[in-house]
Amino acid sequence: MNYNDIKDDDAPDAERAADELAEADAIAANDAELAAEDAAPLKAVHRFDDTTEAYDATQCRDDILDGDVLVIESEKVVGFLVEAWPIAITEASGEFHGLTAPVGEFKDGRYIASAERATELAGELGFPVRQSAQTA
Repeated sequence: MNYNDIKDDDAPDAERAADELAEADAIAANDAELAAEDAAPLKAVHRFDDTTEAYDATQCRDDILDGDVLVIESEKVVGFLVEAWPIAITEASGEFHGLTAPVGEFKDGRYIASAERATELAGELGFPVRQSAQTA
């Protein structure tokens, strides 16, 4: 049976079926999005002696990728790489750039996972985190 075969008195059933199908599609899309998030690998964490060394390394090392987390315990700085620029999520920034917008809005939220991981590490180390880096 196709849609054209449904009689007028079957219209509520057809509407209910369409609603159920739309709801099932929405649930499937949400499940796929959650699965993709779960499958996303954790960003690599790189540790350095100071922010100058870290900044320089981000400019020339191929193993430090966009979104990777950078930790500099000696300066109480934690951040992540944004394209070619290290961005601090901690109050201390050393040679890093500071986060210029709330992380959810920064670069359309593309770095939320990196900021969450960096914030987690900063918390473990007891380093104060910038208000703009808070994700929750």
